[in-house]
Amino acid sequence: MYKKRNTKKRRQVQILASMIGVIALTIFTLTLSAGEINAGSDLNKHTYKYFTTVYVETGDSLWSIANKYATKESGDLDMYIKEIQDINSLKGTKLRQGSYICVPYYANEHK
Repeated sequence: MYKKRNTKKRRQVQILASMIGVIALTIFTLTLSAGEINAGSDLNKHTYKYFTTVYVETGDSLWSIANKYATKESGDLDMYIKEIQDINSLKGTKLRQGSYICVPYYANEHK
C-alpha cells in the first residue's frame, strides 16, 4: 500500500512537471512570436511598383544603375538587371552614353 501511494504521488508530480513545462514552452513561443510579428509589421505596408527614366552618363553600366535603384522587392540583382534589359529591349549589357533607359523601382507610398 505504501508503494502504491509513492507511485501515485510520483506520477502526479511527473504530470504536474510536464504541464508546467508545456505552459513555460507555450509562453516562450508566444513571446518570440510577438517579437517577430512586431518586427514583420512592415509586411503589412503596401509596396507599389513604379518606373522612372534614367539618363545614361559616361561610365554608367546596367550593374551600377541596378545597384542604385534595386531594393529588396526587386529580388536578385541579376533578375533585376534582366528585367531592365527586357523593359528596354536590350540584347546585351552595353549602354549608350546620352541615351535614356526605363528602370523599375518600388515605394511604400502611392503616387
